Amino acid sequence: MNKIKISALAVSVMLLGGNIASAASFTDMPQDAATSTAIENAVANGLLSGYEDNTVRPDANIKRSEMAAIITRACKVDKEGDISRFTDVTKDDWFYSAMAKAYEMGAFSGDGNNMNPENNITFQECFTVLSQVFDLIPPYTRPAEMPETAPEGTLISGNRLYDITALDTFSDKAEIADWAKVFIAGVVSNGGWSGVDGKITPKAYITRAQFSVVMDNLIKNYIDEPGTYTELPDGNTMIRCDGVILENITTDDDIYIGDSVSANGITVNNVTANKRFVIRGCATPAVNEEGKLSYGEEGITVTGHFEAMRVIRPYINLNMSAATYGTVYSVRDTNLSVGISIK
Repeated sequence: MNKIKISALAVSVMLLGGNIASAASFTDMPQDAATSTAIENAVANGLLSGYEDNTVRPDANIKRSEMAAIITRACKVDKEGDISRFTDVTKDDWFYSAMAKAYEMGAFSGDGNNMNPENNITFQECFTVLSQVFDLIPPYTRPAEMPETAPEGTLISGNRLYDITALDTFSDKAEIADWAKVFIAGVVSNGGWSGVDGKITPKAYITRAQFSVVMDNLIKNYIDEPGTYTELPDGNTMIRCDGVILENITTDDDIYIGDSVSANGITVNNVTANKRFVIRGCATPAVNEEGKLSYGEEGITVTGHFEAMRVIRPYINLNMSAATYGTVYSVRDTNLSVGISIK
């Protein structure tokens, strides 16, 4: 069995003029152990890099372009979307590829004709993106009859009644914009962030160090080497390569399949996931005779038991006829071969 290998990667420059360095060489690493470890893990897993002066600048605000680079590396997004209509991103910019990939994966959609790559990003903006990329939603119910007014501690969105009591621990929860409440509650209730001094500071800018901590909380392990895995370490796991076999595994953490994983690139056999199995990769769009995109013949087959299965991207041909699950939900244009529901 191959064990998950967390090693430094030769990644592209994160900031214009920056270069790659190991976390140990940075001269301004935080004294806080948890923050320092999060930055070390971000560097080791290819998410974050430093500057030419051997600093990592943990207290600097993170820009949208930097966030795009980190997220697309975490999910190993290879395909670039067409961002030619945006006037504030050019192919000469260091962040062009990262922004194009972030656009393709649905992390950023742009604002009119702008992608705003140099803008700092607030906590509530950041958590909104992360919630959607990693499918972080708070607990919810689908009442047979939706109340006209949401009860205390809940929020109505569509046909769902979300439990947002996770926000009650923050003394400044009243400052959270209505559009961000579900997303922030999703990040918090899934262990992504616990606040600073009892506050969520939704309109404050998030720093590079803070973002590293959030990412470390959300994805702890990365699989970058093919092999058969019969156990996973504690923490959520992201699969970023083909040729991976998950077999006879029981986990209480989330399992993610990264965007660039090919159809039939992994095998999922007799896995028990007591939380979520989130599929971002394995999509195989093909053009049919009418010139429209359709499903390819290949896809992904999973067997085992899953508390929840989530398909993020379209054109994923998922066969789970030999699996049981608590909940399953999918984006439009996804082919599901549904098994037996346990709920």
